[in-house]
Amino acid sequence: MNRLKNIIFDLGGVLLDLDVPGCMEELERIGLHEVRKWMTGTNESGFFKDYEAGILTTVQFREHIRQWTGCSLPDADIDRIWNRMLKDVPAYKLDLLWSLRKDYNLYLLSNTNELHWQVCTGKFAYRDRQVQDYFARIFLSFQMHLVKPDTEIFREVLNEAGLMAEETLFVDDSMANCQAAASLGINVLHYIPGNDLAVQLQKIIE
Repeated sequence: MNRLKNIIFDLGGVLLDLDVPGCMEELERIGLHEVRKWMTGTNESGFFKDYEAGILTTVQFREHIRQWTGCSLPDADIDRIWNRMLKDVPAYKLDLLWSLRKDYNLYLLSNTNELHWQVCTGKFAYRDRQVQDYFARIFLSFQMHLVKPDTEIFREVLNEAGLMAEETLFVDDSMANCQAAASLGINVLHYIPGNDLAVQLQKIIE
C-alpha cells in the first residue's frame, strides 16, 4: 500500500455520536409510522434520502413531515425532533483530528442535510477551533446532490480535491459505503460506533 496522505472521515456515527432510535421514536409519536422503513442512521431512503441529496429543500422537507404525520407542526417543533438524533463530537476525537492534521490532509464527506449541518457545525467548536479548521475540504451530500454509497460521490471528491485513491483512507460506519469506496481503490476503515477511533486508525496508518 502506498503511504497514506489523505483521510476522509464520515460525520454521523464516526465523528458525531447519534441517537437515531430517539429520533425515530419522536417521529413515530407524532404519527410518522413509516419512519423505520426509511431511516437507519447511515443510508436513508424515501424523502429522507431526497433531503440528504438536496432534491428537497428544508421547506419541502418540513411539508413532507406534516403530510405524512397529518400534524400541523410549527417549523421549530419539526426541527427540534429532526435534530434530536444529533449528539456530540467527543473531545478526544477533536483532539485526534487536530493531531492528524500534522501528517495527513483531512476531509469530511457526509450524507447530511441543511438542518443537520446547521447544528453540526457548532459541534466542532472547541479550543477556539471551528469545523473548517480541521479539514482541508468539506463535502456534503445535500450540496453535491449525490449520496453515499453511489460511487460517483467518491469520484467527485477525489477529482475535486485532487486525491489519488491509493493514497487515501476513507472512514465510515456503513459497510456499503466502505465497499463503494474500496471499489475505486480507496483504502477503507469500517468503523464500529462506540469503538476507540484512535485505536482503530492506528492499526491502519502505522
